[in-house]
Amino acid sequence: MFIVADSLIGVKPDSAVALLDGMADEMASASRSVRMYYQLLCIKAKDKAYIRHTSDGLILQVLDYYVLKNDKRHLPEAYYYAGRVYRDLGDAPQALDCLEKATDALGTREEYPLRSRICSQIGTLFMQQDLYEEAAESFRKAYCYDILLKDTAGMVFDLRDVAGIWRYMEQPDSALHYYRKAYDLASALQNRRLMDIVENQMASLYIELGQYDLAKSHLQSSLANLRRPSKSAVYSIASKLYHRAGNVDSACYYYKELLKCGTIYAKQAANRSLAEIALLRSEPEVAILYLQQYTHCADSIRRITDMETIRKMHSLYNYQLREKENIQLKAENERKERIMVYMLSVGFVLAALTVACLQYNRRRRLQLHVQLDNLHRLQEEQHRRSSQFIEENKKQMEELENRLQSMGHANDDLKIQLQRQKEVMLYTNKQAEIELNEREMKQTVFFSSDIYRFFKEQAQASACRVTDEDWNALECAVNDTYGEFIKNLQKLHSFSCHEIHICLLIKINIQPVDMAKLTNHTRESVSATRRRLYEKVFRKKGSPKQWDEFIYSL
Repeated sequence: MFIVADSLIGVKPDSAVALLDGMADEMASASRSVRMYYQLLCIKAKDKAYIRHTSDGLILQVLDYYVLKNDKRHLPEAYYYAGRVYRDLGDAPQALDCLEKATDALGTREEYPLRSRICSQIGTLFMQQDLYEEAAESFRKAYCYDILLKDTAGMVFDLRDVAGIWRYMEQPDSALHYYRKAYDLASALQNRRLMDIVENQMASLYIELGQYDLAKSHLQSSLANLRRPSKSAVYSIASKLYHRAGNVDSACYYYKELLKCGTIYAKQAANRSLAEIALLRSEPEVAILYLQQYTHCADSIRRITDMETIRKMHSLYNYQLREKENIQLKAENERKERIMVYMLSVGFVLAALTVACLQYNRRRRLQLHVQLDNLHRLQEEQHRRSSQFIEENKKQMEELENRLQSMGHANDDLKIQLQRQKEVMLYTNKQAEIELNEREMKQTVFFSSDIYRFFKEQAQASACRVTDEDWNALECAVNDTYGEFIKNLQKLHSFSCHEIHICLLIKINIQPVDMAKLTNHTRESVSATRRRLYEKVFRKKGSPKQWDEFIYSL
């Protein structure tokens, strides 16, 4: 039944209204989705049947349901008819808001018929607010959609509406241009009703321009094919035409016809004009009667106007309240979003800091592990090159010799193994002795070198003059003497230039007080540097003397 009702709405809206009214009892037990669709069809049918909407109660229920469901199929149409309802209620701001939401709800879908109707309604609302340029743009959009639809009748109405805008803007030539385009389309369609609608508007414009013959030629068809819904408009145009053209009798005829079938506004104008004609004909009694009717119509119009004004003010007040609530809600949502962004940002920063700290600690532990390994390896290497290592090996060799002598001829395999071990230790000792002797020779050479004497002299001089080149020369000499001394140090810690200088001076047996002079620091600062270096390398508390001993061992 809904399919039948929906199909009737476009061609016989009155029949659709009757059909839907007959289904009202069945809807009491229907599901909510069915009831909401039924209510949407009822609103749609009454709108098409020109039954004025008097409340927004039903459409708000429909809108709430489809918005909650995010129903992409019915929501655009629900917003469109909400706009129609609010237009009837005189709430132009709310009507425009709903129509724009209808466009948004359509998204990228074509839906040209609905888009055309939305643009047409927006154009009408803009025109009522005297926003003529915006109205013309909306009517042109509707015209473009109707071209895509190949809807000639829709195009006729769109062109008529654009012409009306030019007419309001007092540009009659442009208005006539669009009226003629609309009439040509209606003629091509051979639709007499559309042709009469356009010609009526052209006749009205020609009357304003004082071109009464043209106005009369365009009005003849409408007068000959008069339809009940258009009687008031046609008679109003005809009465105005004949009155201005000086044909008073014909004007009186149409004024009197308006008193029978015209709108309250048409009757008011007719009574006033008839009163003026009666006065010109010296018929005061008749004029008084018409003036009384005119006053009665004016009172009715004033009541209607007052009610319309009150409704518009009430609608505007409600719209302002809604806008205020929307602004407050928007501000609250923005505040919550800011708090959420702030919390997420703080959380992200904390997480990043935690990860960074964990990575830093991991790198530090790894670095410490490598550093301690390097220190242990360096100490072992230095020990193998020391005189202590040689003495220890000699003692072990004596012990091996004693064991070999005590064994006699027993256990030849073990004797062979011990003998090989003794030979290895003997070879190792010889290598260590050679390296030790070589280092002692290099030390002897170094302590008689120019660079050593230079630093000793500078330590005793009243004014110290050590340059970067001198420090570099000292570093090269120490490295040559002690086998990459600085490179071995750098494996343990990242030393500054001042710290390197202190280590070099320790290695060449410069006293702390002279170190302070050569590095241009205080003796306390030099002691603090040595203590700090020991703690950094060995990862435990230590004294400056302990650091000196370590440097001597390298």
